[in-house]
Amino acid sequence: MFAKTNRMLKLIDRFLSAVMEFSRLAINLTQLIYHKYPMKPLYSFLTLTLLPIGLSIAQAQPSTKPTTSPSATKTTGTTIKPTSTNRQQELYDEYHGITKKPATSTPAVAPARTASKQQTSTPTPVESAKTVSRPQRMTPAGSPSASGIRIGIRGGVTYPFYTDKLVGINPAAGFVGGLTLNFGAGKVSFQPEINYTRYSTKIADGFLPGYSTTIGVDALEVPLFMKFSSGTYAGNRFFLNVGPYATYALSASINGKTESLDGAKNRFGFGAAAGIGMALKAGPGHVTIEARGLYPLGNTDAGFSTDAKTIFGQGTLGYIFPLGGR
Repeated sequence: MFAKTNRMLKLIDRFLSAVMEFSRLAINLTQLIYHKYPMKPLYSFLTLTLLPIGLSIAQAQPSTKPTTSPSATKTTGTTIKPTSTNRQQELYDEYHGITKKPATSTPAVAPARTASKQQTSTPTPVESAKTVSRPQRMTPAGSPSASGIRIGIRGGVTYPFYTDKLVGINPAAGFVGGLTLNFGAGKVSFQPEINYTRYSTKIADGFLPGYSTTIGVDALEVPLFMKFSSGTYAGNRFFLNVGPYATYALSASINGKTESLDGAKNRFGFGAAAGIGMALKAGPGHVTIEARGLYPLGNTDAGFSTDAKTIFGQGTLGYIFPLGGR
């Protein structure tokens, strides 16, 4: 069946070629007759009759060709389809009893839908960048804060210890309270403080047995510590504070009555201090418990001296927490 169809198409092609050749011969004959026997009405009639027939056949001839080149199909896109080849294939399949499922346009639409689903389900680079950058913004578990600064308060009691026994002089309890700052996120940090302290002493009355006078000195105390800690900020820690301190005597009191120190000497003092304690994790910060000793090394009037017979002790309880933590 396929061979018969090819033969028929070849016959049609030959017939059209013959018609074209006939048209050309007719036009040439008309011109020859016109030159020998000038008859304008007949020449015009034949020209107007035969020329459109030849042009119409010449325009229709390429479309009747059985084959279509691949380049022509590609350039024209979907507007021109090789129908002759498909028709031949359909006739061949019908003759041999081959059945095919009709082609539909759904496969062409399906990739577009699949692509749209993939675009909606696949996260964009901006979203993936956000999901990756979120954990980086969070403060690590072991660090105190984003800035590494902690602030706290402390308060407790003071008690002087005398290295030599002094007749008629006995230590008495006082108080301390102040503000603490800590800079650093590791095991070594810098901790300055500013404290208000009162150190008291009882002096026995030499004339009235059983009676004594309590003398207290209120001072502003500024220690500058290097702090060495164990563990991490996520749990409990032990620490050691070591460093110098400076003090300034603000006022004195006798049996609770405040006395002015204007014009008095030895008001500015300095010394060395050390403390040991532990920090217990509680909420965002730590509860601190510390025992501290301060040893005076002189003052601005008398100069440096290591002959002091007193160690000023402190026992404090405090709380320190991070600044800028999330």
